[in-house]
Amino acid sequence: MSNYVLSLFLAVLACVIGGTLGGMILARPQIMLELAGLADEDTPKPPLFAEGRALGGVLIASHGVTALYLGYQPRIGAAMALVLAIAWLGAAAGRAASLALDGAEARFNLGSIVFNALIGLTLTLPSFQVGRIIVRGMNLV
Repeated sequence: MSNYVLSLFLAVLACVIGGTLGGMILARPQIMLELAGLADEDTPKPPLFAEGRALGGVLIASHGVTALYLGYQPRIGAAMALVLAIAWLGAAAGRAASLALDGAEARFNLGSIVFNALIGLTLTLPSFQVGRIIVRGMNLV
């Protein structure tokens, strides 16, 4: 398996993980919010559930379409995966800032920082293979 094919496979796998996470948030927002420490069992918060379901839909749609393009038009998919990678790395940076500034629960934040960073780095892999072609203006030859 070449580096190019491996990078595409790993990026599609990261998209599947991101889409699955979105599906979990969409289907069971209360459980996912409880895991994040944003909701408690005594007082359900339906506005938070609506926001959680909206986030789940965004994750499913963005990661699903990116995975499709990685399979059918890898150069376009690599650009889309790079945008998702920036979002995941931004989430990791935000969690790191939360850990440093708010003194939030360290165990949850450390695990989430690692998870977000790994997904973000995995999604950057295809752009290292075809990135020069994308930057030059979508020269698809």
